Amino acid sequence: MKTLRLQLVRYLTNAVIGHVPSHTLRRAWYTRVVGMSIGQHSSLLMGLHVQFRGRQRSGRKGIVIGDHTVVNEGCHLDGRGGLVIGNNVSISAGTWIVTDEHDINDPRFPEILAPVTIGDYVFVGSKAMILPGITIGRGAVVGAGAVVTKNVDPFEIVGGVPARAIGQRRGEPLYQLDHRPAFE
Repeated sequence: MKTLRLQLVRYLTNAVIGHVPSHTLRRAWYTRVVGMSIGQHSSLLMGLHVQFRGRQRSGRKGIVIGDHTVVNEGCHLDGRGGLVIGNNVSISAGTWIVTDEHDINDPRFPEILAPVTIGDYVFVGSKAMILPGITIGRGAVVGAGAVVTKNVDPFEIVGGVPARAIGQRRGEPLYQLDHRPAFE
């Protein structure tokens, strides 16, 4: 019965709630039902797809999002292995963040969970993919369409497939994201 209930919550989260044009209702569902931790003035836009194993608790990681962070439409957040997103992070449309993979060299094909951590003031371009076990440092930039397979240093700009350093972000970020749509 517990499994059926969890499947129903996953279905409602991704097929219904993620498409409801009320940010307030989506946020309430994500925090109260799914168990995500979402900071003040953070926005999760429509079309979000969330993978989770149930509410966060001891031994079960989940999704933690800091203050003033924006996750744009059509993103995929995988919290099964643990996902922490910092403050003032901008994640562009269509981005995938994955915390679960399989050992393709093991005949049993076991699942491997590895957390992803995204530091404060990170900007992730559209349709980027961040793979399991990655840490993206404070102020880093991930270019559109990049596939991040290795950790990204603070203020480093990466792009390509696989992502590699293509530049350095200059100056300490001073902005505060405050995108709080009533409907989006």
